[in-house]
Amino acid sequence: MSIGKYLLHVVIAYVIYAVLYVLLTMFVFGDLFMANAELMRPQNDPMAMYAYAGHFFQTCVVVALFNMAVGSSDTGRGIRFGLLMGGYLAATDMATYFGLNMSTAPLAVSIAIHLVVGAIVGFTLAKLNGMGSKADEAAA
Repeated sequence: MSIGKYLLHVVIAYVIYAVLYVLLTMFVFGDLFMANAELMRPQNDPMAMYAYAGHFFQTCVVVALFNMAVGSSDTGRGIRFGLLMGGYLAATDMATYFGLNMSTAPLAVSIAIHLVVGAIVGFTLAKLNGMGSKADEAAA
């Protein structure tokens, strides 16, 4: 995979993650996630922007792992990969929620969100992987 295609996949996955997580955690289930709002940095805190850099780096890793583990346009494998990534994030949430003195009220919804969003991202990466590939054109 070329660097340009890799970066395009990272940007698309990052946008999907951002849109779905903001929509689901701030609007659809916003009241539930407010249980731990006092732990969040204020938006005007200069350190808060580094969370976006961390999420971008995380997305770079997810796309790289997808290319190593799946590397095809097989949407079934893409969805399974996404579910595994979502499971990893869910396990990280469990460690955080139970390791810190946090309300566990949003945990079950958080786990479901990670799994659903992971599956969507995995499906999308598989579809993107098949777009314009010579193997897919030869098969057509």
